Amino acid sequence: MKHYELIHEIYNLCDGHPDSQIKEVDTDDLDTYMKGLTSKVSTCEKTEREDGSVVYEVVTNGVKERYTFTEA
Repeated sequence: MKHYELIHEIYNLCDGHPDSQIKEVDTDDLDTYMKGLTSKVSTCEKTEREDGSVVYEVVTNGVKERYTFTEA
């Protein structure tokens, strides 16, 4: 099982600035992990960065969230 540091940002609708949380996650499949966090009405875009981190941009009912996973 892989170990990741997760930075979860929720963007404030009023000023556009994110509120951030950092936690550690153990998973073998990031896509399956993210499916458990999003609803059927969410849109989700995945980006794999050159530094090895994986970013999911999620929008649910107009609220934007960013999940950045970096393998620890």
